[in-house]
Formats: sequence, structure tokens, C-alpha cells
Amino acid sequence: MQLPSHKTKIIATIGPASRQRSTIEKMIEAGMSVTRINFSHGTFEEHTKTIELVRDAAEKLGRRVAILGDLPGLKMRVGKLKGDSITLRKGEKVVLTTRDVEGDETTIPVEFKDFPKLVSKGDTIYLSDGYIMLRVEEVKGNDVECVVVNGGILFSHKGINIPKANLPIEAITPRDLEIIEFAIEHGIDAIGLSFVGSVYDVLKVKSFLAKKNAELFIIAKIERPDAVRNFDEILNAADGIMVARGDLGVEMPIEKLPIMQKQLIKKANLAAKPVITATQMLVSMTTEKIPRRAEVTDVANAILDGTDAVMLSEETAIGKYPVEAVEMMAKIAKATEEYRESLGYSRLRSWIESLPQKSTIKEAITRSVIDALCAIDIKYILTPTKTGLTPRLISRFKPKQWILAFSSNEKVCNNLAFSYGVYPSHMDEGFTEKDIIMLVKGLGIAKEDDTVLLTEGKPIGKTVGTNTMRIFQIP
Repeated sequence: MQLPSHKTKIIATIGPASRQRSTIEKMIEAGMSVTRINFSHGTFEEHTKTIELVRDAAEKLGRRVAILGDLPGLKMRVGKLKGDSITLRKGEKVVLTTRDVEGDETTIPVEFKDFPKLVSKGDTIYLSDGYIMLRVEEVKGNDVECVVVNGGILFSHKGINIPKANLPIEAITPRDLEIIEFAIEHGIDAIGLSFVGSVYDVLKVKSFLAKKNAELFIIAKIERPDAVRNFDEILNAADGIMVARGDLGVEMPIEKLPIMQKQLIKKANLAAKPVITATQMLVSMTTEKIPRRAEVTDVANAILDGTDAVMLSEETAIGKYPVEAVEMMAKIAKATEEYRESLGYSRLRSWIESLPQKSTIKEAITRSVIDALCAIDIKYILTPTKTGLTPRLISRFKPKQWILAFSSNEKVCNNLAFSYGVYPSHMDEGFTEKDIIMLVKGLGIAKEDDTVLLTEGKPIGKTVGTNTMRIFQIP
């Protein structure tokens, strides 16, 4: 068995363009670590089929693929369009309406009944992550008459943003809670919370899960100015973070987005919470087989920033080249990771110095791990784990070595699919160091005399966490 060519995790959205067994298998082989299901589109029946296809494909290929369910939240969205897409051209007139109609180039339905109350003449409306811009000419009852300032192709159910509007929007809706119940029932691994504004949105979901006696890996999507302002509290409560640049780049000045991305990623790294960079990463591959040079640079820079995972949305959901998009993401990741340290992007020493001096035993052990990696030629980091915390604490430093994690909890293994450079393996309850060595040798990952670093808790089976580190050669 061979480890992946890249350590950055790749999340790919399944949609009409990729909801076939053969395509999903090829995407997994190309490097997809996590499958994203966007619950803003499709039916529960379609999503059930997607889950079955992904699990069957992963089992056939002997790969671990986690499933992320992305909640829609109460966002203003375009309704159903004739043929599922229309083209809006600069200077043309178009009406946005809350009437129940099928949309075309002249009339676009809006799935938000109070929409006309939120805008007035002269306001700017953005569609489809800001790609399309309209200017309000007049508001008449249920209709908002507009002129197209920037045109483009608009798909059904795409988002609507009005940056200056004070939207009466709850982050977690009754529909979201229905979807969470579906996620629990179908064993989905993680959920993405859309339009989080404060820590209370995360706590609301945690409380709901507790009542259901269920566990899901909670990823808070940062896509509103409120979420940026309250980021520290949200980060502390969530299991992971997604920098959702589509809405965030419309809701705040776009020129501030690159620096904001770097700041959020750094904070997530220091907190040992996996962070995903998302939206428009290789968007030209929706229609073209080769991405734009700027997109390739964008992906590489996100990896150098310290992101754990990069995400594909429409590229794989509705694009012409879903497999090629995953392949390209993997190529960029591999090429970038090789130069992380030589380009001066290594954060091992500076981040250690920035961490609090008084810390936990696990923190101290992981600092020692980084010291050892800098001093000795170590092939692999072996980390038995009950919760996934130790491998994540090491992962945040983005070492060049693979972190081979071992757990008897399948949920922990699947959650680690979001963390950079972590390759999780499921073990039987009560596994020992000997079992780990037999597994890595049996899989052909490690061979005799390879130098490895092992973190563990002693005495085995009685400790509550990692408190020991050893370096030795594989016997």
C-alpha cells in the first residue's frame, strides 16, 4: 500500500456531474479525502444514494473517505430556473420576485418572502458569490426591478447577498435540524454550519445533538462579519473551521479577504482545529480542463498559509471535469508541500515560541515531537489516540513526516480525515504497540530499521492521555 502523494486533504462536492459510482471511484483514487454533500440542493433520496455510492466506492478501493454534510442555513437564494441556469447580460433589465414562478432571463424567483422589504432604489444586489451584480431600479410590491451591472451565468438556488441589509436571519433553522437528524440516521461524519454568527449557534447544535445522544464533528463556516468578530469563541466551541470565501468576500470588503484568510487559518492552527479553505479555488475547471494560473497560485498559497484542507464545490458538483479537478488539486498540493520549509514558510519554531509556556502534558509532548523532528531523521510519527487530539496537535505544525494515527473508534478515524498529514487506521479495542508495528509493516508503509517516533499514554490502558514519546527503529 502507498500513502497519498500529498498531505493536504481534498474535499470534493458530489452533485449531478459526479453522482456516478465510476466517477466517485476515480475521484477517490485521484486524492479525495472527504466527500461533501451540499444540502442546499437535492433531495434526501438523492443524498441517501450519494452516501451509499461513496461508502461502496471507498470500501471497494480500501480507502477511508469521510462525509461532510453542509447545512443550507436560512440564506436568501434564487429559486428554480428554467433549464437550471440562465445568462444575465450587462445592461439588461431583470425582475427579482417573491411570486411563485419559474425563472428565466427576465424574471428570477427569490426564496425569501420579505426580500422586497430589504432593498430600495439604488441598492446593490449580488448573486452567485458576487459574480453577478444588479442595481435596484424600483420596488413594486413583490417585485424588485433591477438592471444588470455585471452579468454571467446564474444557476438555480444560488445565493443572494445584500451587504448593507440587516437580515433577520437565524443561523440554525428548523430545516437544518431536520437535516442533522438525517445525518445522524445515515452516519454522516461531520456537518458544516452555515452563516454562524456567534458561539451560541454552535452551542445550539451541540445541545440538539446531546438530546439525540449523538456525536457529529461540527465545522463552523466563517462567512459573515459577525463570525469574524466572534471568531475566537466560535473556534473554541467548534471542532473545525471553514473559511467560506464566497459569502465572506461579498459581506466584507473583498480586498481584506486574503489577510483575513491568513489570520483565521493561523488561529485555527494554534488551536489544533482543522481548517478548510473553500470557494472558487479552481472554479474555471467547471468548464475548462486546465485551471487559471491565479487559481493554482491561490490553492498553493492557502496550503502555505497552513490550511488543513482545500475544497472543491461546483468544480466537482456540476463541472465538466470533476476527476481532473481533484487530480489538479492533488498535483498542486504535492508540489507546494515539497517546498514549504525551503521557502521559509516553516512555522515549527516560531509557533512553538508563541504558545503559552504553561500548558498541558499533551502540549509539552507535541513540542518535544517537533524538537525531535528537527534534530533526527524520522520516517513516521505513530500516534495511538482515543480522541484524535494528539495527532491534531502535531498536525498543526505541518511536519514533512506522515502522522500515522491509530484508534479503535471509527468516528475518530473519520474525523482525522480533515487534518493535514494524518493517515488514520482503525484498530481493535485494546491494541498494543506490537499491533501497530505489525500493521504498518504488513501494509508495506514502514520496513525494518525505519526510524519512527511513537507517542503514547503510559501505563497503557490506564492513562487518560498521551504522556510519553519514544524514538526507535522498526524491529
